[in-house]
Formats: sequence, C-alpha cells, structure tokens
Amino acid sequence: MERATRMRFASGVAGLVLGLGLLQPAAFAQNFEDLGISIAVDGEQVAGSAPAASADEVDVQIKYDGLDVAPMLNVSTLETRRSYQAGELVEFLATTNYPAWIAKAEIRITDTAGPSRKLADVLAVRPNDVASWAMPEAGEGEYEYVLRVYDRDGRFDETVPLTLVRSAKNLADHSPEEAVSPGDLEDRTAKRNIAVHGGAVTVYGKHVPQGTAVIALGERVPVDGDGDFLMQRILPPGDHSVDVSVAGTGDKGLSFERDINIPANDFFYVGLADLTLGTRSRKGGIEAADDDEFDGTYAKGRLAFYLKGKIKGRYLLTAAADTEEGDLDTLFRGLDSKNPRSLLKRIDPDKYYPVYGDDSTITEDAPTSGKFYVRLERGDSHVMWGNFKTRIRETRYLRNERTLYGASGVYKTEAATSFGEKRGEVELYAAQPGTLPQRDVLRGTGGSAYFLKRQDISTGSETVSVEVRDATTGRVISRDYLQYGSDYTIDYMQGVIILKEPLSSRSNDSSLVRGGYDEELANHLVVQYEYTPLASDVDGYSYGGRAQGWVNDHVRIGATGMSEKADTGSIDADQEMIGADMMLRLSENSFIKAEVAQSDGPGFGRSYSSDGGLDMFEEPTSGVRGRKAHAFRLEGKGDLGELLRGALDGEISGYAEKREAGFSSIDHYVPNDQDLWGLAARVKLSERHELDAAYDHYEDGAGERRIALSADIASKIGQNWELAYGAKYSDVMLPSRTYDNAGERVDLAVKATWSPDDDHAYHAFAQTTVMRSGNRDRNDRAGVGAKVKLTDKVGVEGEISGGTGGLGALAAITYDRTADDNYYFGYDLSPDRTVSGSVLDGRDRGSLVAGASHRYDDDWSAFTENKYDLFGSRRALTTAYGVTYTPVDNWTLTGGMEAGRLTDPNAADLDRKAISLGASYKKDEAVSGTLKGEMRFDDSEDDTRDIDAYLIAAGIGYKLDPDWRASANFDGVFSVSDQGFTHDGDYVEASLGFAYRPVDNDRLNAFFKYSYLYDLPGNSQVTADGSTVAPRQSSHVLSADASYDINRYFTIGGKYGVRIGEVETSRGSGDYIDNDAHLGIIRGDFHVIKQWDVLLEARMLYSSSANTTDYGALAGVYRHVGDNFKVGVGYNFGRFSDDLTDLVQDDQGVFFNLVGKI
Repeated sequence: MERATRMRFASGVAGLVLGLGLLQPAAFAQNFEDLGISIAVDGEQVAGSAPAASADEVDVQIKYDGLDVAPMLNVSTLETRRSYQAGELVEFLATTNYPAWIAKAEIRITDTAGPSRKLADVLAVRPNDVASWAMPEAGEGEYEYVLRVYDRDGRFDETVPLTLVRSAKNLADHSPEEAVSPGDLEDRTAKRNIAVHGGAVTVYGKHVPQGTAVIALGERVPVDGDGDFLMQRILPPGDHSVDVSVAGTGDKGLSFERDINIPANDFFYVGLADLTLGTRSRKGGIEAADDDEFDGTYAKGRLAFYLKGKIKGRYLLTAAADTEEGDLDTLFRGLDSKNPRSLLKRIDPDKYYPVYGDDSTITEDAPTSGKFYVRLERGDSHVMWGNFKTRIRETRYLRNERTLYGASGVYKTEAATSFGEKRGEVELYAAQPGTLPQRDVLRGTGGSAYFLKRQDISTGSETVSVEVRDATTGRVISRDYLQYGSDYTIDYMQGVIILKEPLSSRSNDSSLVRGGYDEELANHLVVQYEYTPLASDVDGYSYGGRAQGWVNDHVRIGATGMSEKADTGSIDADQEMIGADMMLRLSENSFIKAEVAQSDGPGFGRSYSSDGGLDMFEEPTSGVRGRKAHAFRLEGKGDLGELLRGALDGEISGYAEKREAGFSSIDHYVPNDQDLWGLAARVKLSERHELDAAYDHYEDGAGERRIALSADIASKIGQNWELAYGAKYSDVMLPSRTYDNAGERVDLAVKATWSPDDDHAYHAFAQTTVMRSGNRDRNDRAGVGAKVKLTDKVGVEGEISGGTGGLGALAAITYDRTADDNYYFGYDLSPDRTVSGSVLDGRDRGSLVAGASHRYDDDWSAFTENKYDLFGSRRALTTAYGVTYTPVDNWTLTGGMEAGRLTDPNAADLDRKAISLGASYKKDEAVSGTLKGEMRFDDSEDDTRDIDAYLIAAGIGYKLDPDWRASANFDGVFSVSDQGFTHDGDYVEASLGFAYRPVDNDRLNAFFKYSYLYDLPGNSQVTADGSTVAPRQSSHVLSADASYDINRYFTIGGKYGVRIGEVETSRGSGDYIDNDAHLGIIRGDFHVIKQWDVLLEARMLYSSSANTTDYGALAGVYRHVGDNFKVGVGYNFGRFSDDLTDLVQDDQGVFFNLVGKI
C-alpha cells in the first residue's frame, strides 16, 4: 500500500532525500538496492542501503516562511519570443505564487500601432496555466500584453506590459534555448492592490531524473534541464495540507504529505547581552589615557536585539536596538541619537571580501543611523522610526527624495478605483537629519563614469535617476529611477558613480524634420544624496507630508506641504513649501491635471556639470527668505478612441506652466518669470492618412524665447508604400547667452518608405530650408536607408545621407532579447557634422548606437519599488535556489559613440567625441565576466576645458567547483587636462578575492582579499576635510582569514592584514606621507569537556609611521550555563585591542565576561 508520512509543524524546514521513483517502498526496495540508491524520509531509511549523499539522489525540501512573504506575478509567451507570423498561435503562460487570493485572471492584449491604444482581446486564463491567441493578419501587427488578476472584491494586480510583433518569417526555428516555465517565480508587477498575507510554503528539489513528474499542492511543478524544481505558494493563516509526489515511469514513485499550520502570530528574535569587568594597566602607548577616565578598573557592556514578527496574520513588526559597547553608566543614554555618517548603511559583502563562497546575500533589515529601529506595517502602510527615504513623487513641483533619520508613516487604503489606483494615501515624516542634501545634475557624456560634487557622502543615501529634458527650457519630459547594483555602482568615500551602461548626452524627438544638436532633448544623470558638513553640527529639522484621495473613480484631490530648516552657520536654507493638485481621469489613458505650489525661502541649490563632474558649476537657489513665489501647471492628455468611442483614432495632449521669479524646489531654479505652453496631436485622419503635429512655446522675464511648430502627414499608398511629408518652424532668441544659431527657420521634408513585408523596410528622404533669419544655419539633407529583421532577436539597419551639415550615416545591429528589452549595437554618424580645420560647416556628431531601449508605462515608479532596474532586471526567486526556468543568452554587447557640440550655459561650448564598447558573458552559475572601455575627448572653444578622459572596467566571477569561488574586479577612470595636473581627476579601484567553503563539511574555511585604491579627486570635488583641489592618495590592502577544525575538540584560526598607504602632502608636489600597518592574529579554541571552553589568542600590530611594534596575547576560560548563557574569566597580556581605532593602549589586565543570548 502507498506510504505517506504526516507531521505537523509551525515553521522551519522539513527535508527528505528520495531515490529514483518510489510508490510502494516495501515492494520495490530490492530494485533500489540493485541500483545502489538509498531512500530516506526525514533521515529515516525507507529503502535501499544506508543513506549517503550522492548526486544520484533526489533531494526534496519543504520550507515555510511566515515573515518574508513576497507576492509574485508574471506573464510570458511560452516560447519566449515576441515575433509571430500572421495566424500563428501565441501561447501565454500566467504565473503567480498567490493563487489562493485570485478569483479571476485575464490576459489583456492592446493594439499599440495607431495613435489610440485599442484593447484587441481579453483572454481568460487560470493562474499558473496557459492561454492561446492567434496573431491577426490585419493591422500593423504591434501589440502589448499584460496579466491582470482580480480578488473577490474586484481589486486587481497587473504586470508590466510586454510587446508582440507580427513577422513574415517563421521564427520558431530561431527561438532561444527552450524555457521550461518562462517567467515562473519572477515578479513583474506594475500595479498591486490585492492584500496578500499569511505564509510562504516553498517546495524545491534537485536531481530529479528525466521523465519524472513532480506534483505539489495539486499542481504539476516544472523541472529544469538539470533536474531541479521549485514551487512557492502563499497560503492564508490556518491549517493546510501540503502534498508532494514524485512519480517515475511505470508504477515507481513516492507520495508524501505534510499537515502544516500557518499561524496568525509568528516571531523570530535574537538578542545579545555582554558584560565585561576588568582592570587596566597603562604602560605607555600611542596616546595616554585621560587621568579622569583611567581609574584602574572598568565595567563595559553591550545590549542588542533584533525581532521580526507577524501579528494577527496581517501586521509585520520589525524592531532592533544596539547600544554598542560602552561604559555601563552611559549604556542607555541617547538611544535616539544618531550618527549621520552611517546613514542607511548598506551591508555590502564586497566591502569585506569580494566573494564568500556560499552564494549568500546580505541585506540590512533594520536600517538606522541611531541605536534603535522599529517598523510596524500592514500591506502597503507602515509607521516607523529609523532611516527612511521620502518618496513624494505624485506632484511635479513639490517632489521630495531625501534620506532622513526620524519618524515616518505611510497609509494606503486597501480599496482601489476601477483603474487600479489606491483610493486614499497619506505620507508624513519628521526628522532631525544631521546631514545636508546635495543634488548633482550631470549632463550625459556618452560615457559611464561621473564624479560627484562631494566625497565622503552618507552611505546608501543616494537617489539616482535619468532625466530627459528640453535642451533650452529645462522642462523634464521623462524621469526613470536607477537601482544600486543593477544600474550603477558608487564609491561613497571617493564620490564616484559608474553606470552599467553609457549615458548619451541627447535623445531624439519624433519630428520628420531632423533638427540640430540644440533642438534635441538632453539626457541628465541626477544624483541626490546626503553629506555631513565638516566640523559643524546641522541644527535643524525636516518635516512634511502629502495626502491624496479619489472622490470617485474619476476625481483625485491632493495636498503637499514640507518645511526645511538647516542652520550650519554658513548655510541658510530655511524654506517652507505648500501645494495642491487635482486630477480628472476621463478614461484609462485620458486625464487632466492641475497644480499650484508656493515656496517661501531659499532652500537648497544644486551643482551642474557638462563634463562628467570634473568641472562643477554651482546653481544657487532662486528662493529668498520672506518672499513667497508661486508656480502653476495645467496638463492634459486625451485618447480620442476612448473619449469618442472609436469614432476617431488619435491622441491629443497639452500643457501650460507659469512660474514666478524666486520659486525654488529640488527640480526648479526660477531666477526670472517663466511662461511655457504647448500642444501635440497624433490623429489618424483616415485608414491611410495620419497627422502628427506639435507646438511648444517658452519665454521668460530675461527675454529668452523658444518656439517650435511642426506638422507631419504620413499616407499609405497601396499595401507596401508610405509617403510622409512635413514642415517645421522654429524661432530661438537668447539675448543673455552667447549663441551662434539664433533666429527663425522653416524646413520642409519628405520621406518615402517601401515595406514588402513585416520584416523589411526601405526608405529615402529629403529636407530643405525654405526660410531663415538671423544666424540660423541652413538644414538641407537627403539620404536613403533600410531596416531588415533577420531573426526574432537580430536585425540590421542602415542609412546614409548628405547635406549642409555634412555626411550622415547610420549602421546598427539590433538585439531584441525579451519582449520589453531591446539591445542594439551600431554606428550612427548624424547629419550636423564638422571636422576641425576642414571646409565642412556642420558639427561632428558620429555616434555608435548601442545600449538598451525599453517600453514603459506611467507606472514606472510602481515597479521600481519592486527592485526593477532601468535595464530590465527583475526580482526572481529562482535565482536564490539555482533553478533555471527562463534561460538567458551567454553574451551581451553594449556600447555607444557620439560626437558633437555641447552648449553649456555656464561655460564655453564643447566639441565632444566619446566612444564606449563593452561585453558581458554569463554561463549558468559557473562563470560571469564583464569588460568595458571608454574614451572621451572634449575640445572647448576657449581652450579652458580641453580634457581627454578614459574608463576601463572589468570583472570576473568564477565558480571552480561547489567549494571554491574566485572574483576579480577593476574600475579605472583617468582624465588628462590641457590646463595641467591640477585639473585632472583619476580613480582606480581593484580587488581580487578567493573563498573556500566546502559543501559537504565545515572543517576548513578560508578567505583572501587584495584591494587597491588610487584617487585623485576631480577639480571641483569637495573632500571629507572640506577642501578642493585635493592631493593624490593610494593604498594597498591585503587580508586573509582561515579556520580549521583539527578535530571536534580543537579549532585553530588566523588572520593577517596589511595596509600600505600614502597621501600626497599637496596636489602635484610629489611628496608623500606613508601610512602602513600590519596586523596578525592567531587563535585557538579548545572544547575541553561538555560545558567548558578555553580560548588562546596572540596578536601583533606594526605601524611604520609610528615605527612601533606591539604584541598582545589573551587567555580565557568559559563555562556554558545552559544553552543561552556563558561566563568567563581571562587575562589580556597585551596593551592594544583588535580595534584599530582604539588609540588608548590600556587594555592589559584581568577581565571577567558574561554573555547571554536568546
């Protein structure tokens, strides 16, 4: 008869080791003995020979976690491709780990080819099941699809939209490596409204033979190519039965069941109490102890705890405290005090050893600059004390993204509108930061490395975004937030940020007339962070909040207020801001927004750089104390297909803003009155004709003006031809700037495109200037081009043209890796081109087009909160368990090149040439590597900022076998200025690491690290001591740790560390001050008898700068009292501790130590 084991547990891990399929172990035991395979359940042998760890054994585990519940929702095409032939069947896989909360699920497919977004189809689908849809033959063949799931109350969650396109080729033969269950246990949620609570039950296993079926919780579990599988389900509190069966061929198999109870209350906690009493003996030292402090005896202690618990099934409590080691009489003082320099400290494993050898991830769950942290949350709402980031982003004028220490509360209703918006939201915060904010706006350089204004910034306090702005008005067109690690790395001490991909200086608009460099959109890297000013306390506070609510499904009202006070003696940034806004949602994609804001006081300024941070220009705040200034905004967009019920296909939009002189916020610097407004329309006039028109108008109190009016009409001729023709009028007046291309101009353009099928397109275009005035250049051009799709991923495109701007060319290879990520690589020599010293009269703007482009919707901020990054990474549970359900390509190519003139409002214009090339490789979990090189050459008009800059970045991670890991990384940034060494900026950081962590035993563990740092701060960087034009510094650090269990009674360990450093006395002097130190430690732990331990330790410290060598030794005996307490006595024979920051060498003497833990 079938064997089933049943046991009850509240939390923890239940494990089994199963051999090849077993259904009736008694009947088939002989078969497994013949195969030499052992079967055990929870360590109890059920068949075969004695259990032995083997790669042939099926290892199945059940894990329950009631505290880390992360809902996941995703949808993907089953063949992981985006291109399908007309009439071909498209299969979608809908995956989630919380089906118990889902009452209905559907896949919504939208036609995105026309001006209006039309809902093409809605497919009913069951959670973790497949739905089918045929690619239409009619239409343009461009679609997006999402998975939307509803709970019983009608609230819904929805995924990020992914794309589908029609192709003339049969690309099924070109699909990537087959995905077993694409997108499973990966989260791509864009909107989240369903309140999920309870516990996460995870079933996972390894070494499942091919052809074996795994069924858990009544669902079939996919098994990857290596025989590994993973399933997770979130279950509500209460009693549940978890059944798992592994069935082989024939009647072989095993079925087992676990009865589990998911409790409404569940806690995890750990605590430490440490008390040390001792005597001191002072005999010289680096620094004498204070006579008042030194009394021959001391009493020190430390209390620390961490708690995480679930209350009533819906509330999650996280609390932590650490008094740090100190004298007993002051141990509990200042629990709410803070150390600004440790603000939001990110525990980065690379900071200590580059690789730990156990594939672990370290996170900080209770971030605090003080000694105490507490957070109580329910769903999306929480109250807390500790470190937090304000995220007020629903308003254009009063956004706030500071990192603060204090109290914060967020409330969001569970109820949602029919469009998926929370019906009510409130965010409040109050803090005494102890730090000051800094905002750096860095124009894209075509490269990846950027120097920040300040060094020694608060760890983890940065908010990094890429903003696309109008080049003249500064109006933000779009804003995308980047994620640490996925999109960039940062050196907080040296103030250097390195992006994973190069950032171009510009973006193109959609006008048929190709404009000049200064008519294009400008890309900026915006970094906001906190820093602690030197030798001064920040006496001030920061508080504010926002409340918004939907009166009904169509009307939202919001109010925002905030106050900043920061008095350091040299900085006066007191400011108060209030604002109100309203939104009228007319349909899914149609809305009207209105906002009014007022600022009173200066606030904080910002720094701007056009050369990667080497030269920074301060843009002081425009606010004045006691002077109120206002800003007004009206914005709207209408989907004509929705509003007119399909009578007209099109989209219209418009905006109008008025800002008074003196208005100041983190995004706006308004020295003069500003007025700007614009209209845009894209309308399908008929089945064959489409209109695209736009008007933008900007002027301010200083006489600056920019006007642009464009109109394009595209007409289809037959089945394969399209003829587009357009006109553009522009007028630029900038009396306060040196500008060599001002005046009016009218351009006309025509373009003909032939598309024999969905995969080929050939075009020719021509444009000419018919009127111009002032100093405006002509804009004549003609050329031909083609675009061909080779496979689902790979395509080629090219174009060549000539005109008054010089030769223009484009050549690119495109890679569509997934539906929402587009990777491309090629060469683009844009029209406005010049070569210094030649007769060409344009601007040299060749560009090697490479990088990543994406399709996102208005809910970008929603899924950045779920750890999405700009370049397409997503949160995945499969990575943590080493299961591969969605394979990825081994190779990825990146790069970029641009050349052209950059107009800088603060300095002379630059002629820039920049190139970046890179490649990355990943093979399963065994090896990964990256290599990138960049060059940038700036030539300024007045020769004051002629700079050559270079970047080399490389990294490799290698898993030699399950026991060994190795890692190496190198980042080098170099610049050479014609103005001499004082204007250069260099940065080098290199590391090499090894780790040995055996899988089968823990007898020997070893770590090794070498790191090198060289820093020459940028010309405008402010160092930790408040100076600029700082000197060079370099250091080598080597560290090695090892421990070995000689037997079960004796463990020996050792550590050696060396630092070889030098700092230049002054920049460029060539004279250095050495700062070297060596530390060696050897330790032995003896487990004498059951409850007695003996500790022996010897230390050596050598300092070359002080020309001293100190030795120390420590001996102690500890007695364990129960499982949670031990008491010990010992003697410290040395005068120094292993704390290298302790310069008072008075540690010799007897000590008595009590340690308790829970």
